[in-house]
Amino acid sequence: MSDLCTTTSTMDKIKLAEVDGTMKAHIIRNTTEKAIPATKNDLTLNVTDSIEDIIAKIEKYGGVIIKNYLSTEITDSILKDATPFLDQDKSWDGTFFPPETRKVTGMCVRSKTCAEKFLSHPLNSALSHKFLGKRNGFWIGDEIVQGYSPPQHNSTICFRIGPGAKDQVLHRDDVIHHNIHKHMDTYEYGSDSALGSVLGLTRTTKENGATRFIPGSHKWDHWRKPEESEVVYAELEKGDCFFMLASCYHAGSANVTESEYRAVVINFMTEGTLRQEENIMLGTPIEYFKSLPVETLKLLGLTTSDPFLGYIDFKDPLKLLKPNYESKEQQDFYSGTYPYVLVDNLNS
Repeated sequence: MSDLCTTTSTMDKIKLAEVDGTMKAHIIRNTTEKAIPATKNDLTLNVTDSIEDIIAKIEKYGGVIIKNYLSTEITDSILKDATPFLDQDKSWDGTFFPPETRKVTGMCVRSKTCAEKFLSHPLNSALSHKFLGKRNGFWIGDEIVQGYSPPQHNSTICFRIGPGAKDQVLHRDDVIHHNIHKHMDTYEYGSDSALGSVLGLTRTTKENGATRFIPGSHKWDHWRKPEESEVVYAELEKGDCFFMLASCYHAGSANVTESEYRAVVINFMTEGTLRQEENIMLGTPIEYFKSLPVETLKLLGLTTSDPFLGYIDFKDPLKLLKPNYESKEQQDFYSGTYPYVLVDNLNS
């Protein structure tokens, strides 16, 4: 039997062995990594609390519940926009979602309220830049040019889960990025590729299927298996929001009520250097994008990730959508007059 994969002293090991003439992998599980004990109160802050306190919660637990994130009027508007599509949706063909689930993808192009109020919420923008923004420096000829890659929209999906739905299996949402996680004693920036936010369009409870997640699992090794005994339920009132790093183990939960429907809309932001999970560009009239504010367009990824990524004719796509838009930070990179901070040493 030989080691197939060992990357840290705390991770589980995969052992490769021959069984009945066939090579099979066996995971030798590590049991030293623990979930962080947490109650709903431990995870909860108000939208008026300081950004520093909110960031600290995410660093420690991997998630935070924000009370009073959006008004009832706004959440009702988003649900109203989604309802015709939810009513037309059919049962999921598979096991990842229970058949009682109805879903609407592309919510940021199906609902302007969703794009302008939920996606563009200042806290979503601030946290996305904090956890996903990338600043780097590059040799361009004889100069070091510093560039910033901002976060971008990855997907925004509305779910409505009816009575009888079973538990979804625990998983990490960053599997789409093939991330290989290592054990962290303290949170390390740059280890996450996506940040999610779950907005309650109705009251969500343990009984009707509120998201359950494992506090601290964002710092776990890649092969640490999640256990149901470790979960906490992120229960929300209508208008509350649950932020969660995509490296956290989580899942939708069983709806054991007789008549309650749980409705949420989930937004994921991702690093500007990555391919977006949800392609909302094809099939959407360009006039729709032209009608949106510049900040919303930026969050949708309709701007460049420096350097070179996402241009149209070597120009920021915002210039196509907003001809009068001017930015000191994002101009024609190929003009030879770099609008970025030039540094002699990246540590300065």
